[in-house]
Amino acid sequence: MRHTFELTPDILAALRAPRPYPAVSLLLPTHPAAIDNGDAIRLRNIVATAKKRLSEDPAVDRATLGRISGRIDEAVDSIDLSRVTEGTLLLVSCDEYEVWQLPTTPSEAVVVADTYLTRNLVSSWQHARPYWVLVLSEERSRLWRGTGDFLREITAHGFPAEPELPDPRDAEPGANFGSEPSPYREERLRQYLRDVDDKLTEAVRGGTSPVHLVGLTHVLRLYDELSRSASRLAVRVERGGADKLTAHELDKVLRPALDAYAAEGARKALDRLGEAIGQRRFAAGPDEIWQTVQEGRVQLLLVEDHFQVSAVPGTTHLSPAASPEDPAVEDDIVDTLVETALGTGAEVLFVEDDTLAEHGRVAAVLRY
Repeated sequence: MRHTFELTPDILAALRAPRPYPAVSLLLPTHPAAIDNGDAIRLRNIVATAKKRLSEDPAVDRATLGRISGRIDEAVDSIDLSRVTEGTLLLVSCDEYEVWQLPTTPSEAVVVADTYLTRNLVSSWQHARPYWVLVLSEERSRLWRGTGDFLREITAHGFPAEPELPDPRDAEPGANFGSEPSPYREERLRQYLRDVDDKLTEAVRGGTSPVHLVGLTHVLRLYDELSRSASRLAVRVERGGADKLTAHELDKVLRPALDAYAAEGARKALDRLGEAIGQRRFAAGPDEIWQTVQEGRVQLLLVEDHFQVSAVPGTTHLSPAASPEDPAVEDDIVDTLVETALGTGAEVLFVEDDTLAEHGRVAAVLRY
């Protein structure tokens, strides 16, 4: 099973690519640490629905039906229901399957098409505010990927990164050896941090998530001076020995600074919205924003955390959902707004409920 913090622009592009029909997407709410078998029942029922739809589809021949059904079974068998999150997304074709865990609760859906359903995945990913944490230490630097309060260490791109073996002069005896800085030792530290920065640059390539730093003051100072990722660097937490912390311990160290960073980001975004309103360069409400996002005019999209709305999407406008049984109805048009906005290069930020009450729960700063 994969988690949204693993999502990258390259992975998303691959998931969005057309596939031979049928490409099956199964989306369902799940419940972490559930004590009953409700998730197993929901999973069994949604699989039965998908297989019935495939068996009745004239575009799916007998051989294809057998192959896709087998892949669906493989995907189901790979799910550990004791480790699910608030939502589970199965993406299945005749030649592959992927199972993604979502940090937000989705509406149940079965989609059979020539592309995968990715809007819930993208929206959940953005909602969880993905970020990186680089723990800097002279002995070992570690890279973590975070969404919400979940951290996972990255063991790729050269991480964890350790310096090369010490120069023989570092082993010279002496009671006070190593207690005083020297130009030689500082230059070696600079070289090591440059190497760490090269590895970080490769790891975060193609994304926009902020990078938070943890380490001793002098190490953070040197890294700030030489990093090529300066525009991505955000929170700095001064803490020694962080390279030895577990994910849970590291989150506790970071949490106050991360919460303050998120609050400041929301404040700045609302200030931008206020300026845009004064300049008549904004849109408010799902229907008005639907048209502007289709035109690629949205620069910043603001959405309340738990806002959901059903609608029938049209070329330029949304129509109210007359019946939830209507196949044209999208249970949560907000997910599509988010995915479309991101696809046009817009920023997306989720804010606390009722923040946008006077703007229809969703608002946008427009490019023009």
